[in-house]
Amino acid sequence: MEIYGDYMGDQICKIPILHNGPDDHRIWFHNPLGYYSTKSAYSWMTLKHVGFGPYRFFWRLIWKLHILPKIKIFCWRIGHDILPTYENISTIRREFNCMCPRCGSEEETLIHALKDCARAKAVLIHGGFDNTLVKGRFGRCMDWIKEVARSLDKKALSDFVTVLWNIWNSRNNKVLRDTEEDAKVFWDRAAMLNRDFRIFNLMEKSMIPKPVEERWWQKPGTGVVVKINFDAAINGRMMSFGLVAKDHDGFVIGGRAGVLEINAGAEWAEMQALTESMELAREKRWLKLEFESDCANLVNRLKRAHVDFSTLGFHIR
Repeated sequence: MEIYGDYMGDQICKIPILHNGPDDHRIWFHNPLGYYSTKSAYSWMTLKHVGFGPYRFFWRLIWKLHILPKIKIFCWRIGHDILPTYENISTIRREFNCMCPRCGSEEETLIHALKDCARAKAVLIHGGFDNTLVKGRFGRCMDWIKEVARSLDKKALSDFVTVLWNIWNSRNNKVLRDTEEDAKVFWDRAAMLNRDFRIFNLMEKSMIPKPVEERWWQKPGTGVVVKINFDAAINGRMMSFGLVAKDHDGFVIGGRAGVLEINAGAEWAEMQALTESMELAREKRWLKLEFESDCANLVNRLKRAHVDFSTLGFHIR
């Protein structure tokens, strides 16, 4: 009552205590399973430092942009400053040369790689960015992006981060393949990527939604008494299979499931399930059957078994 007041204290006192319930134990809130791990602690501290800090707006903003998911992940890595720049690598490897591999004039920080390097600056100038945004001095890359976001609308900001992604890729091509391209090539590539992304509409729902195709069990063809559906799955060297047989009216009249050891691929597993289906048919003396499988490759092999001279084709025949 002293700590929470009369009303809240009374509510707490009314909480029933289960004497036969589970024992109390400590839980770690920042892990979905409730137990503590060093990784979850580091993740929580990093998120607390970056995600809930002065750049909190960035996380709300970046996921709303109409850009490729992999570019969103790239922006997330910018926000956490975990891209493998030479400066970041030098904090891990001693005596590592942290000078920029493209211009060699300054240490390769994240802001240098994406903005201050001569090659990166040429791409931004070619795109017509404001001089105050290109030539201004910023301590961190996030400070620069925040200032850019104040000047651009949603579509322009989407184009901007796509350009940054292309600048980073060009930097990687220089480091890994020792190749450089003209600034115009980078800019045109980024513009084409965004244009194609919007044309193919990979994120938003279409104006007229596609009709939902409902699938259900269908009766076998005329003259067929039994239909057998079979399937198989592989986990390491073990294969599990299952099959169910239904009559023309959809009533289950037989089935089988099991686990076998197999040292082959998915097609062989499906073939084994088909073999088990045939064994069941022989035991029940069903003469006219219809088999159904979701393995398109096996179905195609069955249709052209007379010209399939592989080992699997031999077994099918």
